Amino acid sequence: MKLPISWLNDFVTVKDVSVDDLSAKLVNAGFEIEEIIRQRDMRKNIFTAKVLSIKKHPEADKLDVCGVVSKDGKHFVIVTGAKNIKEGDTVPLALDGAELPNGKKIGDTVFRGITSQGMFCGGEELAITESDYKGASVNGVLIFDKDTPVGADINDVLGFDDIILDVGVTPNRPDCNSIIGLAREAAAVLKRPFTLKELKYKTIPLKIKDYINVEVKDDVLCPRYMAAYVKDVKIAESPIYIKKRLRSVGIKSINNIVDITNYILTEIGQPMHAFDLSFLAQSKIIVRRAAENEEIISLDGKSNILNGNMLVIADAEKPVAVAGIMGGLKSGINADTKNIVFESARFKRDSIRKTSKALNLKSDSQARYEKGVDFLSQELALKRALSLIDELNAGVIAEGFVDTLAHPLKKTVVKTTAKKINDILGITVPDKIISNILNSLEIATTIDKNGNLTAEAPLFREDILNANDLSEEVIRLYGYDKIVPTLLNDAHQTRGGKSTFQKTNERLKNALIGCGFNEIISFSFITGKAFDLLKLEQGDIRRRAIKLLNPLSEDLSVMRTTLTHSVLNAAAYNINKGNAEIRLFESAVVYLPDILPLKKLPNEKTRCALVIAGEKEDFYTLKGIIENVFDIFGTAAAYVRSKEAYLHPGRSADIYAGAIKIGSFGEVHPDVLKNYGIKDKKVFIAELDSDYIINSAVVIRKFRAAPKFPSVERDLAVIIDDTTDASTVVDVIKKYSGELLEKINVFDVFKGSQIPEGKKSLALSLVFQSYDRTLNDAEIKACTDNIIGGLKKEINGELR
Repeated sequence: MKLPISWLNDFVTVKDVSVDDLSAKLVNAGFEIEEIIRQRDMRKNIFTAKVLSIKKHPEADKLDVCGVVSKDGKHFVIVTGAKNIKEGDTVPLALDGAELPNGKKIGDTVFRGITSQGMFCGGEELAITESDYKGASVNGVLIFDKDTPVGADINDVLGFDDIILDVGVTPNRPDCNSIIGLAREAAAVLKRPFTLKELKYKTIPLKIKDYINVEVKDDVLCPRYMAAYVKDVKIAESPIYIKKRLRSVGIKSINNIVDITNYILTEIGQPMHAFDLSFLAQSKIIVRRAAENEEIISLDGKSNILNGNMLVIADAEKPVAVAGIMGGLKSGINADTKNIVFESARFKRDSIRKTSKALNLKSDSQARYEKGVDFLSQELALKRALSLIDELNAGVIAEGFVDTLAHPLKKTVVKTTAKKINDILGITVPDKIISNILNSLEIATTIDKNGNLTAEAPLFREDILNANDLSEEVIRLYGYDKIVPTLLNDAHQTRGGKSTFQKTNERLKNALIGCGFNEIISFSFITGKAFDLLKLEQGDIRRRAIKLLNPLSEDLSVMRTTLTHSVLNAAAYNINKGNAEIRLFESAVVYLPDILPLKKLPNEKTRCALVIAGEKEDFYTLKGIIENVFDIFGTAAAYVRSKEAYLHPGRSADIYAGAIKIGSFGEVHPDVLKNYGIKDKKVFIAELDSDYIINSAVVIRKFRAAPKFPSVERDLAVIIDDTTDASTVVDVIKKYSGELLEKINVFDVFKGSQIPEGKKSLALSLVFQSYDRTLNDAEIKACTDNIIGGLKKEINGELR
């Protein structure tokens, strides 16, 4: 919230208080001062100068050499290419050492042998517009009025002499998103009176109800709608002080009527809208929900298709504004406007937020309504607007208001005790100080002789609900430094720590980090289109995702049921940014509902997803990493050909522990890579069931001494059907090998003319080991014969 000191002075005297002191007091009261903007610091060493002479540059056809008089009556030589100046003009001159609003610094510069002792400035260089000074939009040098003094500081001429505090306001204090809200706080911290001037204006004996008919059809979304009528409106420029103040808070001046609504928005915090009565059919204002697929073209020229959850301001025929967000294209103020209706209303804040997001329609009013508007502001804003109309002689005001207040206004009363306040704070604050602090904040407070405290919160303090809220108000003005640290009494300390599951999951993460991976963290929300990107079948259970009621965007609209989409997104981002060598993983929860719509909380399952890419990465690299993890946790796994749609059909596998599927991995299907914007790259991905790996982890391993006797290694080459997996061969060998087989390793697969069609040769290395004797040839032969017989029997395998 921008707070110009000159504007603040209208309500509380701060002229004799340094800006730093005021800022420090506001910070101590719970506000953040994000920036102190001194307007003079934005335009340094720039003065008005009178052009005395203009001569052609002897060495440059497009340049002129000007003699000017400026600061302290000194004469300067300026080289310029501007063609809109003449002798006798008064112009802005940036002298040596000047600094422009864009940060550019000006110094003496030599142009073809002639030194220019500064630079003439136009509106662009000074960061001003036509609304700030006539002629600022000219493509050239800004020409001042003839009566402008020569040698004057440009800040004095343009009125850039204010200091603005950029105040960070917490979400619980929407009342402070206004000048008067912060003025109340400044008055309290400075212990000075807050003065709200009496709002006076002249009216004519015309009743507003004779000119406009207001009907509110939904008092839930619009609990209060007020309107005032002004006729014979004179559209003109706003006075300098209004334009100057609006400019100081970043608002461009449009005309007097529009500027009044923006002025009220900043000063009081109440959004307002001015309707041209001639555009309201049958002079009606109807506050209603939109019809399905009803259309309105907003002031920004955008066509908006509405639905029945959106509130609109309509006339007898059509919507003329999206309530609280933006007016319609033909309902606003223009040069021919003669009669207007001021709107000042309170709309339900979540309705504004949902409509704004759905339509992607933003405005200052919408932002203010989303933060919250109190019930006091509507009438105050109307009266202030009408007082400005009267002050500017901008129109004739009809008597009275339209006020459709749905329920009587009622202030919140909190009854507690001074002791309760002190117990919450942990210190003793005298009753009188408690009462004085709360009353200084306009919270009418009394404390009787028994310590009973009654506090009545003003209508603009809707955040005051109980003793805790009062305690917060007391301590922030009494001073947080008054809180005395004390030891806990009768408290039992509990030693914190991670659960066994969390510790084991950390081991899993560290194992992957040891393999060169980096951990990523992504949103638990993903796009509903993720399942199409992954080419999952329509009946896939992972498509049964929980949809969010109020998603941040379409890309974050459902709870994820798989981590694969998230890590593929991360891979695509890195690869497309030129980081082609990646090893990333994410360990997180997926959300699997039993039934939709939800009847109970979804099942939360921990998964771990890995993605690798690079010239040296392949299917076997990823398989080796997974096997390393399984070895650490003692996970016994078998691999079968995968049917996952997002994986390459010939370079992928599902992982089973017994009959339980605990993961899938392999090369990502090229079509899926295209869906994620990855071209001409191979990416390998895995998603593992962390719950199973962690819960079945071998915690204690039995020690077995290294064998004292030598092992025996035999190689077998087996001819099998081309469709038979290597894992099937390994399983058969284990079944028929007995207890002596220590290890199996597949080291070659061969197809060629020596091998029958439809067959392949699989070469395996078998290691036999005994821990109590040296194995002889007869024992080894018996084992291998049994294995060969088993292969023949089970899979029709033949020794090559």
